[in-house]
Amino acid sequence: MKVRNIEVGPLIGVAPSFRVYPGKTDDGKSVILKVAKTFEDGDVLMKDASRFTRLNTFEKELAKFEMEQNGSNSHYDWLFAHLESSFLEPTQNDRRINVYTTPEIEIDKLIPLSKLRLDTEIDARTSIWILGRLFKFYSLFELRAVSEEAVYPKYPFFWIDDFLIAPKEHRLVYYNYSDEYTSFYANEEVKAVSHYIKEWAVCGNDPAEQEYSNLLDDFVKTGRESFAKAHRELYELVEEHWGFKYHPFTHRDQGTIIWNTIEKGE
Repeated sequence: MKVRNIEVGPLIGVAPSFRVYPGKTDDGKSVILKVAKTFEDGDVLMKDASRFTRLNTFEKELAKFEMEQNGSNSHYDWLFAHLESSFLEPTQNDRRINVYTTPEIEIDKLIPLSKLRLDTEIDARTSIWILGRLFKFYSLFELRAVSEEAVYPKYPFFWIDDFLIAPKEHRLVYYNYSDEYTSFYANEEVKAVSHYIKEWAVCGNDPAEQEYSNLLDDFVKTGRESFAKAHRELYELVEEHWGFKYHPFTHRDQGTIIWNTIEKGE
């Protein structure tokens, strides 16, 4: 099937109000399409488009500020999908379609985070970069609240089906805005994110891994007042024990004991 200049691939996901498909434009660009199930369901995609547009606008402002201040870019833009277009499609009974791209990563390298979690266990250091990406993504909303002089940050709810992951490339991409909530402190959401990683990661007897496991336990028990604080504490531990260097995605199938790695370039 083709919609405008996009060749639509097979169905890859279903939500209550829309279906998700991969696509490729005539010029070879890979995209994600969300197609409303009915005309009325288009309201959900309009809200989704508005939220991603707002997020992208703020990230661009932040990147410009960072470049002007210190000549660097933290690349928050790599952490979420970017809305390319949103339209009513006459050939689909005027159902709304949102089209997204994923910066600096091919869409066919991304898989649902929920699927990877279901099939595998991961080692401690692999879990660290995933947790770090999650903390960094949510801290973006704290920065936006400061920029807008808002009293409270407005966070997306943590739902693993809203994320895609590229294990080899160490990329985590938020691509679906299920809902959001306002909170003065991030404690409960830090607890939820940390608990998810705690249940997935396998920490060994190495003292450094045990210290990381203890930090995870503390995140799960008490949370932190902000994701920025949690992110900072996590990477202080990383710097102390391992330094900032690439660690291959290390995993094993559920119920097995043999570890496997996925290296860059494979």
